[in-house]
Amino acid sequence: MRNLSPRLVALLQWLLTLLLPYVLVISSLYIFMSPQFIEWQYAQPDFPPADRFTPDQRTYNAVETVLYTRGERTEQQLKALGVYNEREIKHLVDVYNVARPLLQLNPLFILIMLGAFILLWRNPATRRNAGTGLMFGGILTFVLVGFVGLVAVFAFDTFFVAFHRVFFEGDTWLFNYSDSLIQFYPELFWMKASYGIALFVMGGAVLFTALGVWLRQRARK
Repeated sequence: MRNLSPRLVALLQWLLTLLLPYVLVISSLYIFMSPQFIEWQYAQPDFPPADRFTPDQRTYNAVETVLYTRGERTEQQLKALGVYNEREIKHLVDVYNVARPLLQLNPLFILIMLGAFILLWRNPATRRNAGTGLMFGGILTFVLVGFVGLVAVFAFDTFFVAFHRVFFEGDTWLFNYSDSLIQFYPELFWMKASYGIALFVMGGAVLFTALGVWLRQRARK
């Protein structure tokens, strides 16, 4: 079997390390940007009720909105719901423009990681690098998301504002309590979603770190 060049080995290992945090975070969105998560949230006894919508109306519109941000509904279908003002529509379009490319890139990055892993693992001389890439990727994910998670837990309002200022221009994401977006997705919704994403990603980080350590030990044998 032809040996890989040292530069290629290093590149493949770094791809595993650097792409893993992205893949774990974006993969979590398939869970927490889903109709099932919305319905679960609404079913919790501590979840605040909506003032302007019945439970069925609230669920339907919230689910359709999330499906729009995932690219499964058109902007025309979003507007046809008839529950959002112009400011809210603009914000949701901004959300779509941010979320859609991230979701579209995720399968590509998963394939790149899989290809990098296979290339490293199929050669006995570089199997240790495959484990190292996953181990360092898990550690990097743990550090990055652990820091963000701590900020979200102890200063959620500050984290929430900073997050929106990074991804959205101006104050288009600020709404009144009576606006539909706040009626559908109050602060408690975002708190639970943030905690859920953090737990999912941290769990993935621990798993891949352990897997990387095990693969390194196996390659050594």
